[in-house]
Amino acid sequence: MEWLIKTLYSFKFTAFGIEISSSDLVGTIQRLTDFSNVQNINIWWIGKVINDCIVPIALSLLVLFFMINLIKKAMEVERISWEKVVMSFVGFFLLKYFILNGYDFLTTIMNVINEIFVNVTNILQNNNTNLDIAKMLVDAVPDGFVDSIMTYGLYLILFIPFMTTIVQIFTQIFLRIVKLILCFAFSPIPIALAVDDDGRGKAIQYFLFAASIGLESIIIYLATSVYAIGLAGLESTVASTNAISTIIALLFLNGMYLAVIQYGSQFAERLTGGH
Repeated sequence: MEWLIKTLYSFKFTAFGIEISSSDLVGTIQRLTDFSNVQNINIWWIGKVINDCIVPIALSLLVLFFMINLIKKAMEVERISWEKVVMSFVGFFLLKYFILNGYDFLTTIMNVINEIFVNVTNILQNNNTNLDIAKMLVDAVPDGFVDSIMTYGLYLILFIPFMTTIVQIFTQIFLRIVKLILCFAFSPIPIALAVDDDGRGKAIQYFLFAASIGLESIIIYLATSVYAIGLAGLESTVASTNAISTIIALLFLNGMYLAVIQYGSQFAERLTGGH
């Protein structure tokens, strides 16, 4: 039965070019939140391809809204001035520049946020990355024949809820990556809309939203550090704790970890105001 538990609770696969392993669960999640590593994922190029396709559309929208805005100002005969016209053209060319270089501009923002992330990881220095959950569960099995059979049966029953939380955790991590790709892909559109007074606020909000996705990495890392500390503490006491308490504690840690990651997105948006 021991081999069955190790088989069920141990997994190793590759998704989008990233190796995910139960023996390095915490380390994998930490790598997936580092922007420098995220750019090496094999689906990251999709954002750049879409961005290149969106740029001509954004430039067309920029010209359209600029002409509409210019006509509106021209109709306000009493309020129009050469200074306003000149500033409108300056704003137009600035927005055109940002549309053509929006991908690099957003990359710069993410790199700045990633510097904060790296500083946080260097300060916390989480060393509990190689924790084997399957081994922890096997070590918690009592010596008695009947007790061990009942424990293995309990492990089999709780396998589905355990793996469900693990899948949900990784889904949230990869969802953040998808949101980053989408932000990079469609960044020219809100920049083009910024030529109009009404669209300027939406453009700012868009980039604040993108910044909030970047800040999520810090929250995820903090949650990961707490999770790793909890797992390390559970591993150190597994010899003196019965199997039922171990699996309940493990499910609690997974549930709390998932809840913090899910809330992290909302918190980051409120922090930046990009909701």
